Amino acid sequence: MSGPSSPSSTGHWDSTTTKPPQFAPRSHNDVYPFILPKRFRGALKDKVTIITGSAGTIGQALAECFAVAGAKLVLTYNNTPPPTTLKERCVNLGASDVSFVKCNVAELKGCEDLVKQVLQTQGKVDILINNAGANSLGLFDTQPPEAFIHELAVNLHGPYYLMRLLLPHFKSQHSGCVLNIASRAGTVAIPYSTGYCASKAALINLTACVQKELDVDKLNDVHLYSLHPGGIKSVMTLTSQILPLLNLHPPPSTHSAFTQAFDTLYDDSPYLNGMTCVALATGLAKHVLRGKYVDVGQDLEDILAQAEAIKSDENLYALHTSFLGGLENGGTGAGEKPGDGLKKSAEAEGGKEGFEFPGF
Repeated sequence: MSGPSSPSSTGHWDSTTTKPPQFAPRSHNDVYPFILPKRFRGALKDKVTIITGSAGTIGQALAECFAVAGAKLVLTYNNTPPPTTLKERCVNLGASDVSFVKCNVAELKGCEDLVKQVLQTQGKVDILINNAGANSLGLFDTQPPEAFIHELAVNLHGPYYLMRLLLPHFKSQHSGCVLNIASRAGTVAIPYSTGYCASKAALINLTACVQKELDVDKLNDVHLYSLHPGGIKSVMTLTSQILPLLNLHPPPSTHSAFTQAFDTLYDDSPYLNGMTCVALATGLAKHVLRGKYVDVGQDLEDILAQAEAIKSDENLYALHTSFLGGLENGGTGAGEKPGDGLKKSAEAEGGKEGFEFPGF
């Protein structure tokens, strides 16, 4: 890709600028050439891959995509088993093995039993995909606390449990990949979806924090990612059906905005997320995107072409906060060092440095 704002053919930029140039990656709502299944056929041969929430639209697509890559699939479900045809489809696509395990990821005991069973039967785990999710929707002040807590348990506690249980294994084998299916809801505020937004935001930051610890230990072959899987139509996103069932009656303008955002804009293929996850699991982007939050709608090839731009800006593909006046997240203003304001105040008053009750 070329253009006035694209990186040069050498991958360098003008040294007089403070940051490398950027260009907008191409956007997709379906599988595109860089992540075509045929490019990754057998790329994850015999890699033991746990996929939670495998019964849903996103989970089944993940299973099929990793099957093409030759993975050994451990597909978990809680209340609803995956369709009986899923195993046959995955085997026909190239999966080394397919097994189904009932597991409630919201409970630590269930996660412990799952990890123990997989390690005993398969001898290892190579890839963990935390895909199970819950979104009960509802007004914050009337939603039953049990529903809010359940969303946190499934969306955050489950991934935490499984990551916590498997990280020692990944460290001992010096390899492993975690793909946490988050959501754009983790980076924006959406009414009637408080528990979902809060838990997905926490999941994004959990991923980044754990990767930082792994990087300190120079375990570069243990790589984690959080992802927005795209706008995929599912029971969770068809608000035109859900809002009335939940007895939610927002103002007409709000209802209209929700209907358009969820029912019209949700037109992405679940295989876009599936093949992006396969590509990331192979490690082709770990030097740039490990620990990062990735929107699968952006062209991965275009993202990787801007590795230096991403490495030079910690806010890219990460949660961050912006303040007026350039205030940094550490609490100091642009160009100031911690304590500068205190020192100036103390010097002006002719007193010693320190905080004193200001009086009234």
